[in-house]
Amino acid sequence: MKIKRYVAENLQHAIQQVKAEMGENAIILDTKRRRKGGFLGLFAQEVVEVTAGLPEAPPPRPRPPAPPAPLPREKGEGAMLTEMRKELDEIKQMVAGLAKRAERENEADFFATYQLLADFNNRLVENEVTAENAADLVNKVITFLPEEDLHDYRQVKDCLERIIAADLEVISPLAGSGQQVIALVGPTGVGKTTTIAKLAAKYALLENRQVALITADTYRIAAVEQLRRYAEIIDVPLEVVLEGKELEEALRRHGDKDLVLIDTAGRSQHSIVQLSELRNILSPSVQIKTLLVLSITTKHRDLLDITEKFRRVNYDALVFTKLDETTSYGTIFNVVKATGKPLTYVTTGQNVPDDIEAAVPETIAKLILGEI
Repeated sequence: MKIKRYVAENLQHAIQQVKAEMGENAIILDTKRRRKGGFLGLFAQEVVEVTAGLPEAPPPRPRPPAPPAPLPREKGEGAMLTEMRKELDEIKQMVAGLAKRAERENEADFFATYQLLADFNNRLVENEVTAENAADLVNKVITFLPEEDLHDYRQVKDCLERIIAADLEVISPLAGSGQQVIALVGPTGVGKTTTIAKLAAKYALLENRQVALITADTYRIAAVEQLRRYAEIIDVPLEVVLEGKELEEALRRHGDKDLVLIDTAGRSQHSIVQLSELRNILSPSVQIKTLLVLSITTKHRDLLDITEKFRRVNYDALVFTKLDETTSYGTIFNVVKATGKPLTYVTTGQNVPDDIEAAVPETIAKLILGEI
């Protein structure tokens, strides 16, 4: 067997190289990803390496010796044997043709399967799922689906949606009985104050719950005034606190409320001092559920940095904002996988209280695959 390795930027191009050089009878022996080039391992490019083989044509079989001359038979019997031999040869040719056709169809299915899986992998990466996560998802499809379904578009897509949804943990921070205290934290400009207002309006106006607002964002006077206007419109109380002791006292005063929402100032993930101040404010004895608010428009590398640095404030779950400002949603999957934290809400605009929704794994999966 002739064996050769092919290296390309993706699986699709590698398969094309194999078919172009070895033809339709080539067999894929192995595929793997590796990094190529770069200087001392830096700036290396991820490529796909495919090992293919081409079976050698078998040597011609020696012709069997001529059979001994048949004994003289009656004329009618000889004609019958000749006709039977002719029919037998025709049957052999038909069987050989069917076998060859089945072989070609199997090869076509093989290449169609690799093409379909490569297309889905590329779609995930185009929607900003990391290459590592995309490959992991496609490998799970290969594991879960029977081989005969791997070249069926609908079967592969539905399986991939189910796998993505299963990997996205979602919780409702307001589930359960008793008072709920929710604090929103995060970097500047992600929409924490607007998100607080949406939640307050949703639960006060639409679900008729008793709600109180507390803001610890004293860095921006405009933010306090903005929240004060929302509080007046919704008709809920608002308190301003400067430190953890004041927050504890405010929470005690609103012990009769169903829901207390705490707004905080935007903090840079690069400032240990600011993050420590935030942690000190949010450390009274009462149990506070802390939600880290992130904008989906933030670069992937920065999101990973933010989620790692904000672990200082012991956040419990994630909120993603500004879904209306992008068409690539794979970032949500990457961050949930990287942090191990569940998703709670997503926001889709500036309208209060309309543009906020509880996260639904199946919907997020469809967004990631470009189905919505």
